[in-house]
Amino acid sequence: MLVIGSLLALISGMFNAAAAAIEKREGMHTATGKTGLRLLAALARRPAWLFAMVLSALAWVGEAASLALAPVPVTATIRNAGRGLLVVGGARWLKERFTLPELVGVILASAGGIITAISVVNSEVPRKLLSNLTQFVVGAACMLAAAIVAGFSRWLGRGDALSNAGAGARPGREKVAGLTMGVAVGILFAGTGIFTKEVGDRFAVYGLAAIKSVLLSTGTWLMVVMAIWAQSLLQQAFRHANAASVSAVSASVASLGLIGAGFALYGESLPSGGNAALLVAGIMVSLGGAALLIAARPAPTTDERAATGGETPDFRAV
Repeated sequence: MLVIGSLLALISGMFNAAAAAIEKREGMHTATGKTGLRLLAALARRPAWLFAMVLSALAWVGEAASLALAPVPVTATIRNAGRGLLVVGGARWLKERFTLPELVGVILASAGGIITAISVVNSEVPRKLLSNLTQFVVGAACMLAAAIVAGFSRWLGRGDALSNAGAGARPGREKVAGLTMGVAVGILFAGTGIFTKEVGDRFAVYGLAAIKSVLLSTGTWLMVVMAIWAQSLLQQAFRHANAASVSAVSASVASLGLIGAGFALYGESLPSGGNAALLVAGIMVSLGGAALLIAARPAPTTDERAATGGETPDFRAV
Protein backbone atom coordinates (compact mmCIF):
# COMPACT_ATOMS: atom_id res chain seq x y z
CA MET A 1 0.00 0.00 0.00
CA LEU A 2 2.87 2.36 0.80
CA VAL A 3 4.33 1.95 -2.69
CA ILE A 4 0.98 2.56 -4.37
CA GLY A 5 0.26 5.54 -2.15
CA SER A 6 3.70 7.03 -2.82
CA LEU A 7 3.29 6.55 -6.58
CA LEU A 8 -0.11 8.25 -6.49
CA ALA A 9 1.42 11.12 -4.51
CA LEU A 10 4.16 11.55 -7.12
CA ILE A 11 1.65 11.50 -9.98
CA SER A 12 -0.50 14.00 -8.09
CA GLY A 13 2.48 16.34 -7.79
CA MET A 14 3.29 16.02 -11.50
CA PHE A 15 -0.31 16.79 -12.47
CA ASN A 16 -0.29 19.81 -10.16
CA ALA A 17 2.97 21.00 -11.71
CA ALA A 18 1.57 20.72 -15.24
CA ALA A 19 -1.59 22.53 -14.17
CA ALA A 20 0.43 25.33 -12.55
CA ALA A 21 2.45 25.85 -15.74
CA ILE A 22 -0.71 26.11 -17.83
CA GLU A 23 -2.36 28.42 -15.31
CA LYS A 24 0.66 30.73 -15.29
CA ARG A 25 0.77 30.84 -19.09
CA GLU A 26 -2.93 31.61 -19.37
CA GLY A 27 -2.68 34.23 -16.66
CA MET A 28 0.00 36.02 -18.69
CA HIS A 29 -2.64 36.64 -21.37
CA THR A 30 -5.36 37.87 -19.03
CA ALA A 31 -6.02 41.49 -18.07
CA THR A 32 -3.73 42.42 -15.19
CA GLY A 33 -6.28 44.69 -13.46
CA LYS A 34 -8.56 41.82 -12.49
CA THR A 35 -8.30 40.06 -9.13
CA GLY A 36 -10.31 37.66 -7.03
CA LEU A 37 -13.41 36.10 -8.57
CA ARG A 38 -13.23 38.50 -11.55
CA LEU A 39 -9.83 37.07 -12.42
CA LEU A 40 -11.12 33.49 -12.10
CA ALA A 41 -14.14 34.35 -14.27
CA ALA A 42 -11.86 35.75 -16.97
CA LEU A 43 -9.58 32.70 -16.84
CA ALA A 44 -12.59 30.36 -16.96
CA ARG A 45 -13.25 31.58 -20.51
CA ARG A 46 -9.92 30.14 -21.65
CA PRO A 47 -10.11 26.42 -22.64
CA ALA A 48 -6.48 25.75 -21.70
CA TRP A 49 -7.05 27.08 -18.17
CA LEU A 50 -10.11 24.85 -17.83
CA PHE A 51 -7.93 21.90 -18.89
CA ALA A 52 -5.53 22.87 -16.10
CA MET A 53 -8.46 22.69 -13.68
CA VAL A 54 -9.18 19.15 -14.93
CA LEU A 55 -5.55 18.21 -14.22
CA SER A 56 -5.87 19.74 -10.74
CA ALA A 57 -9.03 17.71 -10.13
CA LEU A 58 -7.26 14.50 -11.16
CA ALA A 59 -4.36 15.45 -8.90
CA TRP A 60 -6.83 15.89 -6.03
CA VAL A 61 -8.27 12.41 -6.61
CA GLY A 62 -4.74 10.98 -6.57
CA GLU A 63 -3.96 12.89 -3.38
CA ALA A 64 -7.12 11.63 -1.65
CA ALA A 65 -6.28 8.03 -2.55
CA SER A 66 -2.66 8.49 -1.50
CA LEU A 67 -3.64 9.92 1.89
CA ALA A 68 -5.83 6.87 2.47
CA LEU A 69 -3.00 4.46 1.59
CA ALA A 70 0.17 6.11 2.93
CA PRO A 71 1.16 8.12 6.04
CA VAL A 72 0.42 11.84 5.81
CA PRO A 73 4.09 12.96 5.69
CA VAL A 74 4.79 10.59 2.78
CA THR A 75 1.95 11.94 0.65
CA ALA A 76 2.51 15.55 1.72
CA THR A 77 6.17 15.51 0.75
CA ILE A 78 6.65 13.06 -2.12
CA ARG A 79 4.19 14.96 -4.28
CA ASN A 80 6.60 17.91 -4.10
CA ALA A 81 9.08 15.95 -6.22
CA GLY A 82 6.85 16.54 -9.23
CA ARG A 83 7.28 20.27 -8.80
CA GLY A 84 10.71 20.07 -10.41
CA LEU A 85 8.93 19.92 -13.76
CA LEU A 86 8.04 23.58 -13.28
CA VAL A 87 11.69 24.60 -13.54
CA VAL A 88 12.00 22.94 -16.93
CA GLY A 89 8.57 24.11 -18.05
CA GLY A 90 9.14 27.60 -16.71
CA ALA A 91 12.44 28.04 -18.53
CA ARG A 92 11.32 26.59 -21.85
CA TRP A 93 7.59 27.21 -22.07
CA LEU A 94 6.91 30.24 -19.86
CA LYS A 95 10.18 32.01 -20.77
CA GLU A 96 10.99 32.41 -17.08
CA ARG A 97 14.57 32.91 -15.96
CA PHE A 98 15.95 31.56 -12.69
CA THR A 99 18.86 32.74 -10.58
CA LEU A 100 21.14 30.10 -9.11
CA PRO A 101 19.79 30.68 -5.55
CA GLU A 102 16.25 30.17 -6.87
CA LEU A 103 17.17 26.86 -8.46
CA VAL A 104 18.90 25.73 -5.27
CA GLY A 105 15.81 26.77 -3.30
CA VAL A 106 13.50 24.68 -5.49
CA ILE A 107 15.84 21.68 -5.17
CA LEU A 108 16.08 22.03 -1.38
CA ALA A 109 12.32 22.36 -0.99
CA SER A 110 11.81 19.12 -2.93
CA ALA A 111 14.73 17.27 -1.30
CA GLY A 112 13.48 18.17 2.17
CA GLY A 113 10.19 16.52 1.35
CA ILE A 114 11.87 13.31 0.28
CA ILE A 115 14.01 13.21 3.45
CA THR A 116 10.90 13.74 5.58
CA ALA A 117 9.07 10.94 3.79
CA ILE A 118 11.97 8.53 4.41
CA SER A 119 11.87 9.31 8.14
CA VAL A 120 8.29 8.03 8.47
CA VAL A 121 8.35 5.26 5.89
CA ASN A 122 7.48 2.66 8.56
CA SER A 123 4.60 4.63 10.08
CA GLU A 124 1.06 3.26 10.10
CA VAL A 125 -1.75 4.97 8.18
CA PRO A 126 -4.14 6.59 10.70
CA ARG A 127 -7.85 6.70 9.83
CA LYS A 128 -9.31 8.84 12.59
CA LEU A 129 -12.36 10.64 11.24
CA LEU A 130 -12.63 14.22 12.49
CA SER A 131 -15.83 15.66 13.94
CA ASN A 132 -17.63 18.50 12.16
CA LEU A 133 -16.64 20.87 14.96
CA THR A 134 -12.95 19.97 14.62
CA GLN A 135 -13.16 20.41 10.85
CA PHE A 136 -14.77 23.83 11.30
CA VAL A 137 -12.06 24.95 13.72
CA VAL A 138 -9.32 23.73 11.34
CA GLY A 139 -10.92 25.49 8.37
CA ALA A 140 -11.48 28.74 10.27
CA ALA A 141 -7.89 28.78 11.56
CA CYS A 142 -6.44 28.16 8.09
CA MET A 143 -8.61 30.83 6.46
CA LEU A 144 -7.80 33.40 9.14
CA ALA A 145 -4.05 32.76 8.82
CA ALA A 146 -4.27 32.86 5.01
CA ALA A 147 -6.19 36.15 5.12
CA ILE A 148 -3.54 37.77 7.33
CA VAL A 149 -0.66 36.61 5.09
CA ALA A 150 -2.51 37.55 1.88
CA GLY A 151 -3.25 40.99 3.33
CA PHE A 152 0.45 41.46 4.10
CA SER A 153 1.29 40.43 0.53
CA ARG A 154 -1.12 43.00 -0.89
CA TRP A 155 0.35 45.64 1.41
CA LEU A 156 3.79 44.85 0.04
CA GLY A 157 2.49 45.22 -3.51
CA ARG A 158 0.62 48.46 -2.84
CA GLY A 159 3.50 49.94 -0.87
CA ASP A 160 5.87 49.13 -3.71
CA ALA A 161 3.58 50.71 -6.29
CA LEU A 162 3.17 53.91 -4.24
CA SER A 163 6.87 54.30 -3.46
CA ASN A 164 7.79 53.71 -7.09
CA ALA A 165 5.05 55.70 -8.81
CA GLY A 166 6.25 56.64 -12.27
CA ALA A 167 9.42 54.60 -11.86
CA GLY A 168 8.08 51.05 -12.05
CA ALA A 169 7.92 48.48 -9.30
CA ARG A 170 11.06 47.02 -7.80
CA PRO A 171 11.43 43.42 -9.02
CA GLY A 172 12.78 42.21 -5.68
CA ARG A 173 9.86 43.48 -3.61
CA GLU A 174 7.37 42.39 -6.25
CA LYS A 175 8.77 38.86 -6.10
CA VAL A 176 8.59 38.79 -2.31
CA ALA A 177 4.95 39.90 -2.54
CA GLY A 178 4.26 37.02 -4.94
CA LEU A 179 6.01 34.43 -2.78
CA THR A 180 4.27 35.75 0.35
CA MET A 181 0.99 35.23 -1.48
CA GLY A 182 2.28 31.72 -2.20
CA VAL A 183 2.59 31.20 1.57
CA ALA A 184 -1.08 32.14 1.95
CA VAL A 185 -1.92 29.62 -0.78
CA GLY A 186 0.11 26.98 1.05
CA ILE A 187 -1.85 27.57 4.27
CA LEU A 188 -5.11 27.07 2.40
CA PHE A 189 -3.71 23.98 0.67
CA ALA A 190 -2.78 22.55 4.08
CA GLY A 191 -6.41 22.93 5.12
CA THR A 192 -7.79 21.42 1.91
CA GLY A 193 -5.25 18.60 2.30
CA ILE A 194 -6.68 17.75 5.73
CA PHE A 195 -10.19 17.70 4.30
CA THR A 196 -8.98 15.67 1.32
CA LYS A 197 -7.69 13.07 3.77
CA GLU A 198 -11.10 13.08 5.41
CA VAL A 199 -12.70 12.23 2.07
CA GLY A 200 -10.18 9.48 1.33
CA ASP A 201 -10.48 8.00 4.83
CA ARG A 202 -14.27 7.93 4.72
CA PHE A 203 -14.24 5.99 1.46
CA ALA A 204 -11.57 3.68 2.87
CA VAL A 205 -13.73 2.99 5.94
CA TYR A 206 -17.26 3.00 4.50
CA GLY A 207 -16.74 2.23 0.80
CA LEU A 208 -19.35 3.72 -1.56
CA ALA A 209 -21.60 4.34 1.43
CA ALA A 210 -19.23 7.18 2.32
CA ILE A 211 -20.88 9.48 -0.26
CA LYS A 212 -23.57 10.56 2.22
CA SER A 213 -21.01 11.01 4.99
CA VAL A 214 -18.80 13.13 2.73
CA LEU A 215 -21.70 15.36 1.64
CA LEU A 216 -22.78 15.92 5.25
CA SER A 217 -19.23 16.69 6.39
CA THR A 218 -18.42 20.31 7.23
CA GLY A 219 -14.93 19.86 5.82
CA THR A 220 -16.19 19.01 2.34
CA TRP A 221 -17.84 22.40 1.87
CA LEU A 222 -15.05 24.27 3.60
CA MET A 223 -12.66 22.54 1.21
CA VAL A 224 -14.60 23.82 -1.80
CA VAL A 225 -14.55 27.41 -0.52
CA MET A 226 -10.86 27.23 0.40
CA ALA A 227 -9.93 25.65 -2.94
CA ILE A 228 -11.61 28.45 -4.90
CA TRP A 229 -9.95 31.08 -2.73
CA ALA A 230 -6.58 29.38 -3.05
CA GLN A 231 -6.89 29.34 -6.85
CA SER A 232 -7.64 33.05 -6.86
CA LEU A 233 -4.61 33.84 -4.71
CA LEU A 234 -2.42 31.49 -6.73
CA GLN A 235 -3.18 33.26 -10.01
CA GLN A 236 -2.26 36.57 -8.38
CA ALA A 237 0.97 35.11 -7.01
CA PHE A 238 1.94 33.84 -10.47
CA ARG A 239 1.82 37.43 -11.74
CA HIS A 240 4.58 38.52 -9.38
CA ALA A 241 6.98 35.57 -9.24
CA ASN A 242 7.94 32.58 -11.38
CA ALA A 243 5.70 29.52 -11.22
CA ALA A 244 8.33 27.13 -9.83
CA SER A 245 9.20 29.40 -6.90
CA VAL A 246 5.57 30.12 -5.98
CA SER A 247 4.69 26.43 -6.19
CA ALA A 248 7.74 25.37 -4.16
CA VAL A 249 6.90 27.83 -1.36
CA SER A 250 3.19 26.97 -1.29
CA ALA A 251 3.91 23.22 -1.43
CA SER A 252 6.45 23.45 1.40
CA VAL A 253 4.01 25.33 3.64
CA ALA A 254 1.19 22.90 2.77
CA SER A 255 3.41 19.89 3.43
CA LEU A 256 4.56 21.14 6.82
CA GLY A 257 0.97 21.95 7.74
CA LEU A 258 -0.16 18.44 6.78
CA ILE A 259 2.72 16.84 8.67
CA GLY A 260 1.74 18.81 11.77
CA ALA A 261 -1.89 17.75 11.30
CA GLY A 262 -0.80 14.12 11.05
CA PHE A 263 0.74 14.33 14.51
CA ALA A 264 -1.76 16.71 16.15
CA LEU A 265 -5.08 15.57 14.66
CA TYR A 266 -4.53 11.96 13.64
CA GLY A 267 -2.25 10.76 16.41
CA GLU A 268 0.61 9.64 14.17
CA SER A 269 3.52 8.55 16.33
CA LEU A 270 6.66 10.64 16.23
CA PRO A 271 9.68 8.75 14.85
CA SER A 272 12.55 8.01 17.17
CA GLY A 273 16.32 7.68 16.88
CA GLY A 274 17.76 8.18 13.43
CA ASN A 275 14.31 8.62 11.89
CA ALA A 276 13.61 11.52 14.26
CA ALA A 277 16.83 13.18 13.09
CA LEU A 278 15.79 12.64 9.47
CA LEU A 279 12.39 14.19 10.17
CA VAL A 280 13.93 17.30 11.68
CA ALA A 281 16.53 17.49 8.89
CA GLY A 282 13.86 17.16 6.21
CA ILE A 283 11.75 19.92 7.71
CA MET A 284 14.78 22.21 8.10
CA VAL A 285 15.89 21.58 4.50
CA SER A 286 12.37 22.37 3.24
CA LEU A 287 12.23 25.56 5.29
CA GLY A 288 15.73 26.50 4.12
CA GLY A 289 14.69 26.06 0.50
CA ALA A 290 11.60 28.22 0.98
CA ALA A 291 13.64 30.91 2.76
CA LEU A 292 16.23 30.89 0.00
CA LEU A 293 13.52 31.35 -2.63
CA ILE A 294 12.11 34.35 -0.80
CA ALA A 295 15.53 35.93 -0.17
CA ALA A 296 16.96 35.33 -3.67
CA ARG A 297 16.97 38.31 -6.00
CA PRO A 298 14.88 37.75 -9.14
CA ALA A 299 16.51 37.20 -12.52
CA PRO A 300 16.90 40.45 -14.48
CA THR A 301 14.36 41.32 -17.15
CA THR A 302 15.30 41.91 -20.77
CA ASP A 303 15.25 45.67 -20.20
CA GLU A 304 17.56 45.39 -17.19
CA ARG A 305 20.00 43.24 -19.10
CA ALA A 306 20.01 45.73 -21.97
CA ALA A 307 20.70 48.59 -19.54
CA THR A 308 23.77 46.79 -18.25
CA GLY A 309 25.10 45.86 -21.66
CA GLY A 310 23.91 42.26 -21.38
CA GLU A 311 25.65 41.73 -18.02
CA THR A 312 23.79 40.25 -15.08
CA PRO A 313 24.52 42.54 -12.09
CA ASP A 314 25.42 41.04 -8.72
CA PHE A 315 23.88 37.64 -9.26
CA ARG A 316 23.84 34.81 -11.73
CA ALA A 317 20.76 33.93 -13.82
CA VAL A 318 20.32 30.59 -15.51
